Amino acid sequence: MAGPTPPNGLPDDVWIVSSDSHIIEPPDLWTAAAPEDTELPRVVREADGDWWYVAGRKTMSFLGIQTGDRFERHADELRTSAVFEDVRDSAYDPARYLAENETDGIWGSVLYPSQGLVLYAVPDSAVLTRAARIYNDWLAAFCAHDPARLKGIAMLNTDDPAEAAAELRRAHGLGLSGAMIPVRTPVWNPYRSPAFEPLWEAAAGLGVPLSLHVGTDRADPRTGEFFLDVKEVPPSAFVNKDQQVRAALGDLILSGVFERHPRLRVGTVEHELSWLPFFLDQMDYTYTDRPPRGAWHRFADPDTRPSHYWHSNCFASFQEDALGIRNRDVIGTDTLMFGSDYPHTESTFPRSRTMLGGMLTDVPTDEATRIAQRNVADLYGFTAPPRPATG
Repeated sequence: MAGPTPPNGLPDDVWIVSSDSHIIEPPDLWTAAAPEDTELPRVVREADGDWWYVAGRKTMSFLGIQTGDRFERHADELRTSAVFEDVRDSAYDPARYLAENETDGIWGSVLYPSQGLVLYAVPDSAVLTRAARIYNDWLAAFCAHDPARLKGIAMLNTDDPAEAAAELRRAHGLGLSGAMIPVRTPVWNPYRSPAFEPLWEAAAGLGVPLSLHVGTDRADPRTGEFFLDVKEVPPSAFVNKDQQVRAALGDLILSGVFERHPRLRVGTVEHELSWLPFFLDQMDYTYTDRPPRGAWHRFADPDTRPSHYWHSNCFASFQEDALGIRNRDVIGTDTLMFGSDYPHTESTFPRSRTMLGGMLTDVPTDEATRIAQRNVADLYGFTAPPRPATG
């Protein structure tokens, strides 16, 4: 006789821990730290809002200006530029950050930058390195308000992987919990290159997860090309946003990086999930059925397939992908973690608990809890208490 059916859905007493949230950098973050360095990010007020300029290049205006408006307004009414005074103060004040996210059912957050994301598009390597160090110092101070609930992700410039490894060690010493590397590197600096071994070794040795966040394509410092224009982005760029991360993860897995560094963890952030089943299948097919072109890596264990290293070493932060959750048996429930993307315009705030709960309605409670909280908690060291009854 069969026993009772296990419960489904996200329990009311389980807090969400967001694996992908953001701060909004104050306009004086870099100028206050290095007022004499005119190449570092600084804000210029223009007719349509405040804009960040870096080494003379116009990058991005301010986000965090219309969090939740996507649920109330037509998309044509949403803005892509603003003045800093329009930014909600909770996006750069840690106490208010925690309080506002609690209203959304979120107890703790993994923190990524906003303007910092597009700094990778600035080709000047020395400028990126200086900007990343100052940002990492600021973020560590932000998270020090409550390090149990705020886990910061350092920025790394990987143009020189050995220097990136040194900054990773420094950032870890400051208390930051992870690090971000560009989702796309210049063609001469692929993640399959042996030059990255110092970075992989440092991250594995420290137990620091590395993230491939959407929108962090690295400009080529050798050519000086600057390709960023946040006002002119074709919709296809959003539809196909997983293109770069597939190439990065494919290089990491198929070149044996995780075989050499079994403690290394690398994740895809804000690229959603539904592309993963086909990606995993294609890696295994390519490894087993295609003739090698050049010195393709072969794993020491002849029975190992590339998909093994996805399940053992990788993670996927998603926002809204019910189809991906339905394919969790292929992707791996232990790899999945929700991120609200607060306070960006596309964030699920203030409906994160409702939206995630809806995606998890038919998911067994143990798996739902792992997706909403436990996977990210285990990865970054959160210990969330029970959520009080809401009455």
